[in-house]
Amino acid sequence: MIVGLLLLAVFLAFAVLMYRRLLPAIVAVPAMTVAMALVAGLPIAQIGTIVVSGASSLASVYVAVIFGALLGRVTMDTGIARALVNLAAEYGGERPFALALALCAIVALLFTSLSGLGAIIMVGSIVLPIMMTTGVPRSIAATLFLLSFALGFIFNIVNWKFYTQYFAVAPEQMTRYALVLAAIDACALVIYAVVAFRRERGYATFAVKGEEAATPRVPAVALVTPVLPLVLYYAFHLDPTLAFILAALFGVLVTRPRRAIPTLVAAAIRGVEDVAPAVLLFIGIGMLLTATRTPQFAAALAPFAGTWVRNPVAFVAIFGLASPLALYRGPLNPFGVGIAIFTILLAAHALPPVLLVAAVMAVVQVQNVCDPTNTANVWVANFTGVSIDEIMRRTLPWQVGVATAAALAIVLFGNALFGVRAFASLVPPAYADAPSSGLVAPPSAAHRIAVDDDRSALARDAAEATIAALARDGYGAFAAHENPNASDCAHKTYAAYLFVTTSSFALVEGTDLDVGLRLEDCGGWIVEEWHDHAVAPGAPQPERARALALEGVRRLEAWAASDPVRAKALFTRGLALAPSDPPTYFYTLFKTVDGYMRAYVRAGGPAYDAGLRTNDIVDKLDGKFWWEYGTYQTQLRAYDGKPHRFEVERNGSTYEIQLGAPLVPAHPASS
Repeated sequence: MIVGLLLLAVFLAFAVLMYRRLLPAIVAVPAMTVAMALVAGLPIAQIGTIVVSGASSLASVYVAVIFGALLGRVTMDTGIARALVNLAAEYGGERPFALALALCAIVALLFTSLSGLGAIIMVGSIVLPIMMTTGVPRSIAATLFLLSFALGFIFNIVNWKFYTQYFAVAPEQMTRYALVLAAIDACALVIYAVVAFRRERGYATFAVKGEEAATPRVPAVALVTPVLPLVLYYAFHLDPTLAFILAALFGVLVTRPRRAIPTLVAAAIRGVEDVAPAVLLFIGIGMLLTATRTPQFAAALAPFAGTWVRNPVAFVAIFGLASPLALYRGPLNPFGVGIAIFTILLAAHALPPVLLVAAVMAVVQVQNVCDPTNTANVWVANFTGVSIDEIMRRTLPWQVGVATAAALAIVLFGNALFGVRAFASLVPPAYADAPSSGLVAPPSAAHRIAVDDDRSALARDAAEATIAALARDGYGAFAAHENPNASDCAHKTYAAYLFVTTSSFALVEGTDLDVGLRLEDCGGWIVEEWHDHAVAPGAPQPERARALALEGVRRLEAWAASDPVRAKALFTRGLALAPSDPPTYFYTLFKTVDGYMRAYVRAGGPAYDAGLRTNDIVDKLDGKFWWEYGTYQTQLRAYDGKPHRFEVERNGSTYEIQLGAPLVPAHPASS
């Protein structure tokens, strides 16, 4: 607890430094990482490893940032962006309101693939003069430009690369929510425009007349260049970096085929300059992520993560109503010191990762538009002559409304949008009512144990002795021959399943007889296993099998006495789970002698509900073949509490399986 408090104190100290603008984020985040690692008790050598490995852990993200900037420069230098803006202006004509909305649509379209201050300056230098010299008041022009930029940035695949890499989610998990968020944001933009135009009666005056330079003619087909990466990424599932490269090549080849090489080289150099601060920030964020994955961090921060964020009211209050905390590089700003908050929640499995991404996307709508510390806001304010504080005052209520509506959508429609149920009910369910999906056995099965055997004569004798001993202990033990893993627990007549096995082999001293008792829950998940053996001359006798079985029962009784919480949960509800256990999906992965990676799944658990079954052959995990990770690394993913995506083979057919939310023992529905 003390170490955790010290870590939070370090976080708050750096938050204040960033809020007061005494330390930029690109310095604060790596410095905070080192300071927190020292407080957590990590050895100096390990801290050095964190700095080195963390700096490159998000390499694929900032490589995508760089090539996104390359495409941005190509789009601007070849005249494609100006042609799109002029197209909107042509159809907008002399109607300022219609022109403003048309230009907003073009800006949103452009920023699905463009990023960085350079892109803001280039697009803004074209769009803003057109707006202001055709009758759009400058305060409206400035705010609409930022609102439309944020709308397009919802789908910016550089951001999505960051989300998928950092939070280990699949793009398919976020698509529905992104569309909902975009619809909310677009509605807010249009309503804001209607209200603002009605209130503003004055017209813009612009000190510097818009440029009259001739616009290079570009083929109509070139106008698809800004959206080409989206098509390649979402439809063909190409990596963002490759999507940006192909789009940039397409752009220069259809506009300047003879100058393709010089155009690409110049765009690459200037693109790196545009996004250098973002690259440095991602290096620091990678260090922080690497540090928080260490056991020392997890242990120190566990008491503070909790499951409070699963309360729907708390979730909406924090990521919706309190979203202004993302301003001034505040504690909810994911591209400042606020990344520590989201990393702590991620490391503690407080929410499914996809819901953390959704929360980030909600608060980013406030930060992108309203934050006075954004270099984009500073440039727009200076260019239009509108106070940066006025931009914030005008847009903040609308964007807080967007974030709040988005947070409500996450809470109310999380299952439909993400396939997860992560939030507690406003009225906590009674103990007996939770959960009803087949995870636990019905009340009638309490204290009943089904005893099976391996069908050998000695095993039958051992099972009979086991049943008699358990009956004397007060359990409703009975003989059974079934596979508890074949179905969930909804209609089981027992809470626990005990499988009795025997084996023997010859020694010089005599014959060694082994009697094993394997304790499983009602869904066939192995809880414990005990083996007792004895050597005697001659063939094994039934009396020896019964005696060894009684030794096994005594071991079971000793286990129940040593772990009463888990034992009570098993024998009353059929699930050996303790409140201190980590979040789990109740499945594991194992490699068989035939070289396949297979699954072992607890019937009725979260992985079972998602469609995964015992003995499924796992081909791919999160879009990659399992051998690309390695055997051990693949098997380890079954215990990380993350909603992985599988491609499995079963009975000659292939299935796509997406895990939802894990079972969290501290959650009311599983306590």
